[in-house]
Amino acid sequence: MVRLWKRAGGLVVVALLVLAPAAAWAQSSVSTGQIFGTAKDPEGAVMPGVGIEAKNVDTGFARNAVTDATGFYRIDLLPSGTYDVRADLPGFKSEVKRGVVVTLGSSTAVDFALQVSAVEEEIVVTAESPIVETTNPSITSAVSDEAIANLPLDGRDFTNFVLLTPGATFSDEGQVAGGRGGINIGARGIQNSFNIDGANSQSTFFGEERGGTRPPFTFSQAAIKEFQVLRTSYNLQFQATGGVINAVTKSGTNEFHGEVFGYYTDDSMSEEYALLEEGDETPPSEQLQYGFALGGPIVRDKLHFFTSLDTQDFETPKYTTFFNFPEGREADFEALTGLDFAAETANYPTTNDALVILLKLDWQLGVSHLLSGRYNYSDQEGVNQTSTYTETGLSNNGLEGNSFDSLVFTLNSVVSEDAFNEVFGQYAFEERPRDANTTAIPEGGIFSYAGTWGQNNFLPNWLDEERIQLVDNFTYYYGDHSLKVGANLDFVSYDDGYFRYGGGAYLWRTWEGDTGFLDGGTPYSYTQAFSDYNGAVVFDTDFYAFYAQDDWRASPKFTLTYGVRYDLQDNPTPQETNPLWPDTGQIPTDTDNWSARAGFAWDLRGDGKQVVRGGLGRFYDNTPTLLLANAQLSNGVRVATYSSRCESGDPCPEWPNRWDSPADVAAAVPDIFVVDPSFENPETNRVSLGYEAEVVTNLSLGVDLIYYKTRKLERKQDQNILPDGGTTPDGRPTYDRRAVTDQLDQIMQFTSDAEAEYKGAVLKLKKRFANNWFLDASYTWSDAKDNDSNERSVSSSGDFPEDQYNLDGDWGPSAFDVEHRVVASFAWQLPLNFMVSAIGTYQSGYRFTAGDSRDNNGDGYSNERALVETSPGVYYHYPRNSFRQPDQKNIDLRLSWTMGIGGDFELELIGEVFNLLDEENFWSSEKTLVERDGSINPDFNAVTNAGLPRRYQIGAKLRF
Repeated sequence: MVRLWKRAGGLVVVALLVLAPAAAWAQSSVSTGQIFGTAKDPEGAVMPGVGIEAKNVDTGFARNAVTDATGFYRIDLLPSGTYDVRADLPGFKSEVKRGVVVTLGSSTAVDFALQVSAVEEEIVVTAESPIVETTNPSITSAVSDEAIANLPLDGRDFTNFVLLTPGATFSDEGQVAGGRGGINIGARGIQNSFNIDGANSQSTFFGEERGGTRPPFTFSQAAIKEFQVLRTSYNLQFQATGGVINAVTKSGTNEFHGEVFGYYTDDSMSEEYALLEEGDETPPSEQLQYGFALGGPIVRDKLHFFTSLDTQDFETPKYTTFFNFPEGREADFEALTGLDFAAETANYPTTNDALVILLKLDWQLGVSHLLSGRYNYSDQEGVNQTSTYTETGLSNNGLEGNSFDSLVFTLNSVVSEDAFNEVFGQYAFEERPRDANTTAIPEGGIFSYAGTWGQNNFLPNWLDEERIQLVDNFTYYYGDHSLKVGANLDFVSYDDGYFRYGGGAYLWRTWEGDTGFLDGGTPYSYTQAFSDYNGAVVFDTDFYAFYAQDDWRASPKFTLTYGVRYDLQDNPTPQETNPLWPDTGQIPTDTDNWSARAGFAWDLRGDGKQVVRGGLGRFYDNTPTLLLANAQLSNGVRVATYSSRCESGDPCPEWPNRWDSPADVAAAVPDIFVVDPSFENPETNRVSLGYEAEVVTNLSLGVDLIYYKTRKLERKQDQNILPDGGTTPDGRPTYDRRAVTDQLDQIMQFTSDAEAEYKGAVLKLKKRFANNWFLDASYTWSDAKDNDSNERSVSSSGDFPEDQYNLDGDWGPSAFDVEHRVVASFAWQLPLNFMVSAIGTYQSGYRFTAGDSRDNNGDGYSNERALVETSPGVYYHYPRNSFRQPDQKNIDLRLSWTMGIGGDFELELIGEVFNLLDEENFWSSEKTLVERDGSINPDFNAVTNAGLPRRYQIGAKLRF
């Protein structure tokens, strides 16, 4: 009942905002842009009362304004596009500035100098939009429609263009090697925010873009008009402790336009994988992508449509091997498992097939209202896509599925001459089913990830996520001030089935010997879960945000943005409480997330050529509800998970048997997850300072300095271990397990005491598309530190600090610390209708920690950093993340030729080369330095993986 009242109250607040008599001016908007400027007479005096009209040359959409007593005007909530801007005043010649480009989130200056005339005359001028935005304090990077359409893109996922942003990196080396996953922008990947057409395009369960990292794309590249990445946003509409990815989709125009496209590549168009063994051939693979886009008028100047379809058929082998498997023991493995060893370790096929559809309508309701509606459908299925790890056997993999529908509407309105309003509404429903390849035998595995087989310990599972969102932003222009207030309400329901270890999981130390699988040795551990609820939970989490902001044009040269925001993540109350640990009956709601921000933009000379921008402020982020779901599931009541240390004499079944019921567990006690009663959401304090200058027409240079300090990051801590008074050889405390209660084993608590720090410096160069070419290049130096880099781990064995009660001991470089990164992209329209474009990147290798197979501190976790005896009685304890993988380098190239084929039809033939120089981009998964017997692993940091080799792709587009 309390939750219902909160939802009702939030809706009332939004309704009051929508119905308020006044609204709008903003320094920038979520899904639109703005034009502003000053009108003066021939003597340079300001001119009040001048009528200004901005008209979109493609759609006929028009908005009007009148200059105020200071000659100043502004026209807000303009969809991105090209405009003609007209100024009229009786007694003066009318002036038209043609070709004014409005981009997403921009504020474009268009000034007029009207000339006296006794008769009606018109002066037409081709406008040049300034390349330096002098009123925006935020540090942003824009990816234009020219870049999206013409740069090489492997896979057609437009979000990969986020990596053109200074400082943005893949989350780990596996993605550089061709995998998919999160993107870090100076913070954990889950700290980013995704918005498309002004609506939340995120899964708040996982803290990632809706659809996740399995689908090749969830929006067609052909449907995205442009997007921006905000590394620091002082606009209170946005909230993220990482980066904000903000995109808009295309709309129809007054002319019918469309394209039909197709792209193809297979193994014959690829060089050999760098680690392919001698005598082996490149396994067969094939990728076909095809689709169309079409837009046009239903009623000219009033009602337009746009639609697109994009699909992928993809199959490629997964490279598989069991590390250190003893030669000649294949038959023993088959006898013990009932599996075909050759099939289990073959380069078995994986697929990733996808279909996305988009439908959009834009309707201009008179001169004051623009209504847009957009439907997007995405469906993906991936065979053997659950695990990309080299040591994952065929039986241990699974089928990945994802589908979602999202319906978004937008209404932006002119309420009065000084008032504007925009409303966003969204309904979205996402399903993520995941199936196991086998349930016949439990999972088996060997220490140090030497090999895994049998039913994957977390398959099958599912997640349904349903979202209703309502947003209202309105502002009021008052003199030199733009006063803006807004609300964002997100009501989300989850149905999560995650019966981890329901099928049981064994872990052995070695392949052979007394503790080896093949010789019937004693397992290190066995884990199994039981549930009367099939491992499922249904719950709601609601998200509320309210803000107030002022953009103050303190002078023609200086703009100040400041405001406050409040965020609330209203967490659920668990449906059960485990009496053995009462904290399982609560999940706290963090209610004090007030943030204040201030930013400035200073046009140094008042000519729009140079700007100094900067600001400081506090930012909050949500906690992925995956953690809340796990705490509700794995509480020892809804799901009871039992872990036995077989080597220590705990009761364990005999492979491949499972326990039939908790009664079989005997002396074993369950593990549980719980949320710290003082848990809070992440909090980041951020400072930035930047300078940008137009060097020559259409080309700018800039430098940005950024500093973050983040507190209250999530990590895990076992509440059932305590120091036992002993020490490790190098003097660190050792621990007793089950030290608080012997009726529970691991009591894994989600706490929020981890911290992070980021320092970054960026040099950037930008040449806007003009004279047939564009260029965007940047160099980023960064230093990222933290004491826990895990994003949302619910593992009961990994991703724990080495000493769970001494986080300072883990302070050091972050797992995603990339010290140097260079990225450059360009496109050049050549004679004879040829175009060449390329993207080049270089970056430092990813950090990793030298591991130790021993549990030196006795806490029961595989989280030790290497401890090496350098001389008798003298030990060196390796710092966290003190090693780096090799540097990563890549160049992608695209060459196309366009020819007319009659009428309004033209055909573009495309050739693309990915990894042009065939860089090997090696990296190592051999991260264990010290073996269980204390010896040094001779294979430590040996090359085990390589990036994708040089690959070719051909394509064609038929445009009309």
